[in-house]
Amino acid sequence: MGWRDVPKVPTSLTLHPAVLERVRPGMRVLDVGCGEAGAGEEVRAAGADYFGLDLNLPSLKRAVLRFSVVQGDCLALPFGDGIFDVVILRAVLTVLPEDGRRLACMAEALGVSRSGGVVAVQDFMMTPEQPLYQERYQRGADLGLPQGAFPVEEGGSLLYTARHATEPELRELVRRAGGEVISLAVHPSPTRSGKIINGVTLLAHPKQDLSRPRA
Repeated sequence: MGWRDVPKVPTSLTLHPAVLERVRPGMRVLDVGCGEAGAGEEVRAAGADYFGLDLNLPSLKRAVLRFSVVQGDCLALPFGDGIFDVVILRAVLTVLPEDGRRLACMAEALGVSRSGGVVAVQDFMMTPEQPLYQERYQRGADLGLPQGAFPVEEGGSLLYTARHATEPELRELVRRAGGEVISLAVHPSPTRSGKIINGVTLLAHPKQDLSRPRA
């Protein structure tokens, strides 16, 4: 069973104030990995138009009753270039452990952002000071996974592979995708299991108008 089929997509991150401050009346906001569109009300309250995208059909069936949402993949966003003022990636990179997929996701987000628009990343940072996570990172390393990656299991089965980031990794990811970091703040964040670890809120914008390659 993959993300398309699970009954509900777990989420623990609410929109950070630094992200909400970027949302203005009349803007078009894309929430990538929206789940049940939990951020929709806050975006709508700010006077902006909310659009959500997720792989998970059960969540989208609940979200579509209130918001404009579509099933899709962050690696190939089904939107034209440069049409959104704010693109939100909330706990998306953490479920993309491979370098190539992380880069593709960031490039897509920057590609659909208008000139002067913002890509807002909220995610999890490496927290090796906590023994539990140090053990998980070591287990991932023993399995040959990238730095900061580890398997997440539920009921004895693999649910997904998570990857926590470092600040240099995130900055390099944005640069390679054709963007520029505006701000990066590290702060405590809750995981889906209720643990508090290092979180990050990163704001970036495209360096120039980007044209994404088409198949």
